[in-house]
Amino acid sequence: MKIAFIYIDPSYRIMGPFHIGIASLIAYLRQGGYECQFLHLMGDVDEGEYIDFLKNTSPDVVAFSVMTNVFPHVAPLALLTKRHSKALTICGGVHATLSPEEVIAIEGIDAVCLGEGEEALLELCENLSSGKDISGVANLWVKDEKVHRNSLRPLIEDLDSLPFLDREVFPYGDSFDLRFMRRGVFMASRGCPYNCAYCCNHAMKQLYKGDRYIRFRSVEDLLEEVEMVARNFPEMEYAVFHDDLLPMKKQWFEDFTREYRKRINLPFEMNCHPNLMDREVARMAKDAGCSLIRFGLESGNDHMRRKVLDRHVSTGRIIDAFALCDEMGIKTLSYNMIGLPYEKRPQILDTIKLNARVKPKVMHVSIFYPYPGTKAYEICKREGFLTDKHIDTYYEDTVLSQKDVSPEQLKALRRRFELFVRLYSWCYRLPGFLGKIAEKILDMGILAATSQQVARAFDRKLRQRAKKDAGPCYTIEEGEVRVWGEE
Repeated sequence: MKIAFIYIDPSYRIMGPFHIGIASLIAYLRQGGYECQFLHLMGDVDEGEYIDFLKNTSPDVVAFSVMTNVFPHVAPLALLTKRHSKALTICGGVHATLSPEEVIAIEGIDAVCLGEGEEALLELCENLSSGKDISGVANLWVKDEKVHRNSLRPLIEDLDSLPFLDREVFPYGDSFDLRFMRRGVFMASRGCPYNCAYCCNHAMKQLYKGDRYIRFRSVEDLLEEVEMVARNFPEMEYAVFHDDLLPMKKQWFEDFTREYRKRINLPFEMNCHPNLMDREVARMAKDAGCSLIRFGLESGNDHMRRKVLDRHVSTGRIIDAFALCDEMGIKTLSYNMIGLPYEKRPQILDTIKLNARVKPKVMHVSIFYPYPGTKAYEICKREGFLTDKHIDTYYEDTVLSQKDVSPEQLKALRRRFELFVRLYSWCYRLPGFLGKIAEKILDMGILAATSQQVARAFDRKLRQRAKKDAGPCYTIEEGEVRVWGEE
């Protein structure tokens, strides 16, 4: 039996990123004795490429893994699958988990996988191989004459029982992460303790009530994988741990940093919440070779963070977290969102100003996208902010309609984010009252430069240029702006 995994990724043209979730599923099924195939559909989806893939591989199961923003691409591919193969189709991922009714209603989709997919997909393949009924497989909704909505199985508690991520069928050597960024990509845990309104974690936790949502691999298991990848891919220059919060469990983090320092002669990057950063964590990270820490700044406005995003961290705490990293010689990255529900341009300026104060090495600037099933989505739905607009990435436009800030204004603010951060940084270097005057003048200038009339003209010019320059393109990492040069 052959299972084909389809990764739809319109934001990249060549060398797409490694997908940890799909790589885990492939590894688990291959361990179970099943043949897996993989197709990375990048840029504009080429139907001919997809049809050729189906004819050349003849899969028995076609599995789509999608986020909300690329879900519209699934329907035509599902129909093509039914037209050009006899494969069963299944769709999984965050969107399928939080909006299963929408997904199972798609013509050409036979099943939906909710939650963790390793055990469910293996049971599906075993039942198909042996001719058994698949309508009762836990975690799956299966469609025949009716829809069989099965309950969730418990979360996988022992993450060490899972095989290492597949980097063969999913061609890691050709990925953006290794070929361009020269990095190894890893996950040490699953789950997050926070309940941010814009993130899927709080919705996922509601599905798994009673289960231990946050789970960590053992340090030994994780480092064995890092060592293996470093051996197999000698071009790897550093490691990135994509866990929501690597230092979430301080004792585990202490053990990890101690052993990493002994065994891995490579720098690493990690994510951390400002509330978890203290001098002890910063010191452990630095001593182990941490070169960059990624923080979710998200909004520089206290009201937006606390009341809209349900993100309970003070501005002072954020500033202290970045300052600790600077003191320890660890570079930082800030994740930022603009175009939030209820957000106005002065509140976006607060985000720009906070970046100017904390001076991250890298800034990741995205336009807010509401995920169905999240609290932020419900706010947008209740307030009538949602539109039927479809966008493929989190950087090109907004899917919301709000009276206080237009799509053109958001695009202008995102494109000039780096410039505005630099300008405010200059203001904050001026003494006392001169700095405050300069900041007020800059406020007025930016608000004027991003007025609706100016932003619309700027957007029109950009569209004309994009049309003229249309064609394959490649960027280092869409949304990331390299700001602070080496001193």
